[in-house]
Amino acid sequence: MDPVSTELAKEGISGAVEAAKEFLFKIAGPAAEEVGLLFQDQVKLYRFKNQLRILAKAEAMLKKSGRTPNAVPFRTLLPILEAAATEDDESLSTKWSALLANSAAKTDGAASHPSFPRILSEIAPVEARFLDYLLISGGEADWRSFRADLAVSLRVTQDDIDRHYGNLFRLGLVRIGSSKGVHKGVVQVGPFGKAFLCACSPPENRDTSG
Repeated sequence: MDPVSTELAKEGISGAVEAAKEFLFKIAGPAAEEVGLLFQDQVKLYRFKNQLRILAKAEAMLKKSGRTPNAVPFRTLLPILEAAATEDDESLSTKWSALLANSAAKTDGAASHPSFPRILSEIAPVEARFLDYLLISGGEADWRSFRADLAVSLRVTQDDIDRHYGNLFRLGLVRIGSSKGVHKGVVQVGPFGKAFLCACSPPENRDTSG
């Protein structure tokens, strides 16, 4: 048996997997053969290729910043590689690579906050662009104008932007407050959000980052 099948047998869940596959074949109809392939080499190859792409981009980022890779704590490394294996959005793929590169750039044995991989895995591509646009705006912007402009730029409705804001707020990345106590209705990246965005951006050049 292949390693995956061997481990399933050891865990005693191979029977459950086979039952699930049998049910899937029934509901797949004429596409059963193609669906069967998804349980085999195609998915493994897809995941592996994505992981290779993430690793290559992370290594390139480190080289460009003049840094050498250090050991990344397993509790950070494993979630990054597992989540990146199924990522098909280019902008999010870059953020996964940056998160890995920044974790490997640490020289004190520390890594990014352990919640960052989970948070990144719960962000939709549109929400990643939401954060990028907000960062370009200096980390804060008038909510009404930002909401309207972003909806046009991303070709979604303003109600969609509201829903995406809700998820980013839930994750503790953004908030709507006031700017320097002058007026309300300003969308801002909070301190935790700034740390997250920094961790998901390519590491700065060693000569300029200190």
